[in-house]
Amino acid sequence: MDVDSYSPLAWAYLGDALWEAYVREHLMQECLRRAGDYHKIAVPLVSAKTQAQIIIGVWEKLSPKEQDIFRRGRNSCGSYRKNSTHQEYSYSTGFEAIMGYLYLAGEKTRLNELLHICYQEGKEVAISGPTC
Repeated sequence: MDVDSYSPLAWAYLGDALWEAYVREHLMQECLRRAGDYHKIAVPLVSAKTQAQIIIGVWEKLSPKEQDIFRRGRNSCGSYRKNSTHQEYSYSTGFEAIMGYLYLAGEKTRLNELLHICYQEGKEVAISGPTC
């Protein structure tokens, strides 16, 4: 598979699902709750605002290649949702593009390492909702 043949938005499409699944799995591993409670905890962690803050917080831990993938994802984002600013949404697209790229490139070890780093950062910056 030639991962570079996909667009940055395709990487982000997959990266969004990977991040959501990672967050959900790890919330369930941390504590036992009802499904609705997991949702309340997960929503702030997967929001564009939090993803934008995460990428800023972990920037120095990214390789030059990952930083380039982020920029490509960020720059390909043309629209945004009403509950986030254009910058937050474009940063979250770049964040998700990194995850999707690493997965498609078969770099699973680095992907898992980065997901862990981002999850820890996200737990620190997520503002609303209950915690485990």
